[in-house]
Amino acid sequence: MFLEVTDINKTYYAGKVPFQALHDITLDITKGEFTALAGPSGSGKTTLLNIIGCIDKPDNGEVFIDGELLTEKNSDELAFYRREHFGFIFQTYNLIPILTAFENVELPLRILKQYSKSQSKDMVMQILKKVGLEGLENRKPLELSGGQQQRVSIARALVKNPKLILADEPTANLDLETGETIVDLMKGMNDEDNVTFIFSTHDELILKHAKRVIRLRDGRVIN
Repeated sequence: MFLEVTDINKTYYAGKVPFQALHDITLDITKGEFTALAGPSGSGKTTLLNIIGCIDKPDNGEVFIDGELLTEKNSDELAFYRREHFGFIFQTYNLIPILTAFENVELPLRILKQYSKSQSKDMVMQILKKVGLEGLENRKPLELSGGQQQRVSIARALVKNPKLILADEPTANLDLETGETIVDLMKGMNDEDNVTFIFSTHDELILKHAKRVIRLRDGRVIN
């Protein structure tokens, strides 16, 4: 099994008032899935996505990827694992405004320090071409449309060939036509390259294309 989540619980506190965001979550994801975590606001889907992505830690329970136990790692080890193995796509794009599209996509490779300058350039140009941004690599985010900025975000997530892409409401700020284009792009990468995607979403557009939908309500898996 590629990803195993077992008996995950997570409680937050507003002052002294506890709020249990996740209750005994258990699920498995196989390599190459195109899976959506679905549910209304407050259902726990983003919390679960963040725990899978090592952005947050559960109160108890276990997360394994390729047999490696993540929930026993410390903060520095989790940061290293996240940097090495995950790609993140956010609804607000999270691009650096003073950097060009090329530089935004190149940034994860510069952080990894595993590639020469020429290797990085080739990798970035290849992924920009794949997401349909060839010729726009020198534009900064504010010189791009919302859909183009999301393509840059997707390219940045994919450029280092991560084990897993985690996408938090990636179509929330896009119009319907652009959202369809972005979903088709990600679906094509999933079909052609066996890239594993997990979405947090309530967008019917993504749910329609997902190979599997895991529905949450009040912090519990209901279907």
